[in-house]
Amino acid sequence: ARPTMMRQTALALGRRAAAASKVATTGLVESALVGSAARNSPIARGIATGASRIASPPSSSRFLTGAAAFGGLFAASATMATASNLVDVETLPQAKAAVPKEKMPFSKVTLYQYDVCPFCNKVKAYLDYRGIPYDVVEVNPLTKSEIKFSKEYTKVPIVTVDDEQLNDSKHIIATLDARLGKIAPPGFIGGKAAQEKEEKWAKWVDERFVHVITPNIYRTWTEAFKSFDYITERGKFGWVERQSVRLSGAVSMYLISQNVLKKRHGIEDERAELYKCLEDWMDNGVGTSAFCGGDVPNVADISVFGVLRAVKTFETFDDALANVKSVEGWYRRMEKEVGEATRTDGVAN
Repeated sequence: ARPTMMRQTALALGRRAAAASKVATTGLVESALVGSAARNSPIARGIATGASRIASPPSSSRFLTGAAAFGGLFAASATMATASNLVDVETLPQAKAAVPKEKMPFSKVTLYQYDVCPFCNKVKAYLDYRGIPYDVVEVNPLTKSEIKFSKEYTKVPIVTVDDEQLNDSKHIIATLDARLGKIAPPGFIGGKAAQEKEEKWAKWVDERFVHVITPNIYRTWTEAFKSFDYITERGKFGWVERQSVRLSGAVSMYLISQNVLKKRHGIEDERAELYKCLEDWMDNGVGTSAFCGGDVPNVADISVFGVLRAVKTFETFDDALANVKSVEGWYRRMEKEVGEATRTDGVAN
């Protein structure tokens, strides 16, 4: 079952790779850096300039710029999570089907996303878990023409619920959770302490784990090129486009990871820091329970799972499961709890 799911997810992750083209490599590489301080640093500008010079001849420049764009998006996207290995998956409930629209407190939900964005994947995992049918609109990362209706907020994810626009993954999930009834209502399991724990670990996903996972994906030249092999093989690229994207994307993201992201977030050994984070999540986030939420997943579980599911075909994922043994049990339980994708296009997440 796992190879089939991996192939389905790979297709979903790669199908929009060809959208990235047209913008100068320098600007796109800088856009991969989270925060104005990183973008404006001499190191960042130097890396961006160097990356643009690595590009192929002018006839291929349009393809090369796409590489940096997609590389930046994927770098910002990648993240990972962990948990303990305590419950037999077979004892858990079967995967849920989508809830009929007539039983929802709204008639139409649409997610505007980048397919590998970690924050978008948090939202997708939540929608899948709640069984909410939703349309997906893939946003062109360069033109963003699909979200021009959003005048002030120009990031993804954006979710429209009927005619209402919701921005930011944390706000989207909180709003839908309030309307549908919280997954684990305060006082139902653990009371205030459980709620505080959920909020703490959901915040940890956004503020720490994302920044640890990215340098792991681009840890070595080999891993960087393998990552872009994965991306380009699943996109609709011609041979020249594929090689251009592979070269500029892998080189750009390797340099950014090694010279900017690691220093900015105090990371010396990428894998060691990753395993440390995973063990922290396992020991203190999940502990001796099946989930961070106890007997049932909470928003922190779903957030960690969503981001991890987005990178499950990468070497970092395999190393994490191999070195922090208890993670896989939690992940498989979450797969069963979240169930199949409830998106209306039939694509697996």
